[in-house]
Amino acid sequence: MYMKTRFKRRKIPLLAGTILITGVLFGQGTRVDINFDVKHSVGGISEFEREKFITMHGNFTSRDWDGNNFTDNLVGHFLEGYNAWFGRDTGGITWFANQVDEDPERPGQIDLDNLKARGAQVRSEYAAKTSIHPHAERNLGLILAGQYYPFWPGSKTKPYDGETPWAFKDGFATGEYMGQYINEFHGNGGAPAPTIVEVMNEPMWHFVTHPSDFTSTPLEIAQFHNDVADGIRAVVNSDVLIGGYTTAFPDFEKQDFKRWEERWKLFMDEAGEKMDFWSIHLYDFPTFGGKALYRKGSNMEATFDMMEHYSVLSLGVAKPFVISEYGAQRHDYFNEFWSPFKDWLFLKSVSAMMMTFMERPHLMLKTIPFIVEKAEWGRNPDNGVPHSTRLLRQGKEAAGETGEEWVYTDMILFFELWKNVQGTRVDSHPSDPDMQVDAFVDGKKAYVAINNLNFVPEAISLNTFGAEDNTLENVEIKHLHLVGNTPVIDVRELNEAPESVEIGAEATMILEYTFSDEITIDQTSDEVKYYAEEYYKPIVSSKTEVFHINGVTTGDQGEAMLRLGIGRDHGSSLRPTVTVNDTEVSVPSDWKGYDQKTRDRFFGVIEIPVPYELLQNDNTVAVTFDDDGGHIGSVAMQVFGFSRTISRTKAPDEVTAVDNRSHHLPVLRVYPNPSNGSINIDLPQVRSVSQLSIYSVDGQAVLERSINSQERQSIRIDSLSSGIYSILWNTRDKVLKQKLVIR
Repeated sequence: MYMKTRFKRRKIPLLAGTILITGVLFGQGTRVDINFDVKHSVGGISEFEREKFITMHGNFTSRDWDGNNFTDNLVGHFLEGYNAWFGRDTGGITWFANQVDEDPERPGQIDLDNLKARGAQVRSEYAAKTSIHPHAERNLGLILAGQYYPFWPGSKTKPYDGETPWAFKDGFATGEYMGQYINEFHGNGGAPAPTIVEVMNEPMWHFVTHPSDFTSTPLEIAQFHNDVADGIRAVVNSDVLIGGYTTAFPDFEKQDFKRWEERWKLFMDEAGEKMDFWSIHLYDFPTFGGKALYRKGSNMEATFDMMEHYSVLSLGVAKPFVISEYGAQRHDYFNEFWSPFKDWLFLKSVSAMMMTFMERPHLMLKTIPFIVEKAEWGRNPDNGVPHSTRLLRQGKEAAGETGEEWVYTDMILFFELWKNVQGTRVDSHPSDPDMQVDAFVDGKKAYVAINNLNFVPEAISLNTFGAEDNTLENVEIKHLHLVGNTPVIDVRELNEAPESVEIGAEATMILEYTFSDEITIDQTSDEVKYYAEEYYKPIVSSKTEVFHINGVTTGDQGEAMLRLGIGRDHGSSLRPTVTVNDTEVSVPSDWKGYDQKTRDRFFGVIEIPVPYELLQNDNTVAVTFDDDGGHIGSVAMQVFGFSRTISRTKAPDEVTAVDNRSHHLPVLRVYPNPSNGSINIDLPQVRSVSQLSIYSVDGQAVLERSINSQERQSIRIDSLSSGIYSILWNTRDKVLKQKLVIR
């Protein structure tokens, strides 16, 4: 029997303080701190705006919601059941552009009377379809996007009613049509008017990168956007935001950043003044000729930072974004029929990308995963393979199922996972950049979302603060991960807060905490990103590049993160020497996501923690690489101002005696030794006698060893059976504690 959503609800008791993992676990994994009482605002926005993020690529007026469905009210079941929103429409505006008559008195422009008549008919049909009217508010913020035909000047319309084809004479004529289409097909008894217009869908791809019928230049595309914007604004009766250029693949680093110079930089220079927003599409390629190429993580961060940075420098403001398509392209599966695994290849990118967008809520107008309705228009006529990213499929498409009835694909799991999340964003902090974390508070509820960018399961140590006096009633954990070849959501219900959990490879987990009383949020964390006065500098060996980040406001306490966008060939150093106000800061060897070795070159943001006390009103950042090649694409300082002191949970190797805080010994490393099948503990070299003790969960010492040697040592622990243990290592100036789980 078909399950409307494929997820398992299991009540599994978890022992508080344990980490669930198979094999040997050392340390505490990634530490995640949540401060429920600290509101986190970015650009003045602290609420989770579901209408921006929990969306699909569709329209509530689409006929795809009609037909032989598993429920009589499919559109309502989806929108209300999953608290979801629309969307984007590229069909209607293009369809009627092909049908509207040419004005005989104005060659190359629309016959306005003919358009008005067609619009009146559409409004009348909408008025009669009263069953969908309750869902109109879910369409607010709708994006209209034009296709390249027939809107590109010189291309012909393709009327289906026997009329003579004709062509828009220029961009202004195209804009006039778009503005009048908004006027005549919306309001006055019709559907609500859209608020966002993308001038054209992926023009650079069709006219520059892979031209077919028409060849154009980036400059001509920028000028076309200006002309269309003028045409729309000359006639439209409602407030709409206009933008572009709707990039298919924003590969700024290609050809040593010539792609940036010749396309996006040029577009901002030529059309930036008339654009209300920047529009891009972002896709992972998890199966591309047997390789996996990902944008999620540091590559997306660098893409956004470079656009934000140059927008500020050239236009005085970081203009907002519309992400009208995102997700994953599954090239190696294009000619295969639907399967749960194909959906997983898409699903594992969606939350990862969305949580990057959520880091910039003040700059996101709309973000839409490319999940469409039934999309029979996308079925391959040669082999019958349906469109790959559908919300709906027929029952017979799944193994063991039959029937023509339309049911949900596994794409619904994204909406199931996130359906309850809402409220005020509060402070969250992971110790590992590969863990994306967000937290929200809504009355008595708190939600913690964790996404794993790694390709292996990871242990998470959860540390929650700010609600100690509030009684916790229960915690529900939803875990979207892959089991075999099928994505599932496991649901666990707990009576107490887990101290540790395990998250699957490329998986997403949402913990929903329920307290007895409303959670008090009476502290603040205000985040501001400051951009350097310089950007985009070539990397020359041993040459110090200096960047000035001025006008920084600081308070009594806070945190700071220097964001260094880098594009370099593989094999080049990604750890320059960096000073902030003449003080060297430590550059991490890790960043969000993978090493990008499958991409042509590395393009990503390295996030460098900066001691808050180093910041001044005007700051100097110096960056020096010891090898040649590539560019520093962007430099920015992320500054968090706290209303109270926030302490971050430290790793065991950071726990030191009160008067010896400058001494930091490496964490003990526990690992299986494949050469002899043993399990070993590595001890770093020390200059004093030390004592290693391992205790079972009931406090009994199961192994004790005194170490006198100054050499590194390895201790075998094969004698330990499965269970949970505590490791205690005493040295002259440090007591180091770790948890060990053997399963």
